[in-house]
Amino acid sequence: MLFPSEGEKRAPARIAGILAGLLFVAGCGIGKPKPILSGPPAAAQAGPAIPITPVEKPLRSADFSRFPCGILQPEQVAAFIIDPPEKVTRGGGKDGMLGCAWSAPNNPSLGIYHAIVKPNNLAELVEVKDENSQQYPGWRELSIDGIPVVEYTPRYIPGACDLYLGISDTEMMLVEYVVNGPSGSQYWGNDSCAGARKAAEFVIGNLRGR
Repeated sequence: MLFPSEGEKRAPARIAGILAGLLFVAGCGIGKPKPILSGPPAAAQAGPAIPITPVEKPLRSADFSRFPCGILQPEQVAAFIIDPPEKVTRGGGKDGMLGCAWSAPNNPSLGIYHAIVKPNNLAELVEVKDENSQQYPGWRELSIDGIPVVEYTPRYIPGACDLYLGISDTEMMLVEYVVNGPSGSQYWGNDSCAGARKAAEFVIGNLRGR
């Protein structure tokens, strides 16, 4: 058949109508994934500095070492990267550290790591800092849920805040939150340390099995 029938003539029109309808729906926002959090997370309950040793309520790192990316639940990831977290990707550790990193294009990133080479506990980190304090701007000591914590802003990572958790007398973990996008964090704005403290609170609670 060299010429289309009437039904064949109408088919492209029907397809065009369907596509136009889909574009209209997408433009109106219908069908877009909804946030999985009902609102901004509560700020972390950070306390005053406590002795680095002995750690009165140490945490077990074995489960984290076996599956680092399992340390956070999806709704916890959404609190730091993007909500909903469908576009979040996961990566591995960093030099001298075993862990997991979460990121999404044009959004903050979060890394949680277990130090496996020196300095690998808070006492050793304090010694390193005392020898070269300029490398640790904004250094302060605090505590979260009975765990000693040190916080500072790394010099060479714009928009970052690092929290080291003394999970035992001989071990520490790093929570590194980086907010350097044009619009900041969805729930923390440009306050990367507030986000890092909340991530640390989640880590401690999850390692305790809460």
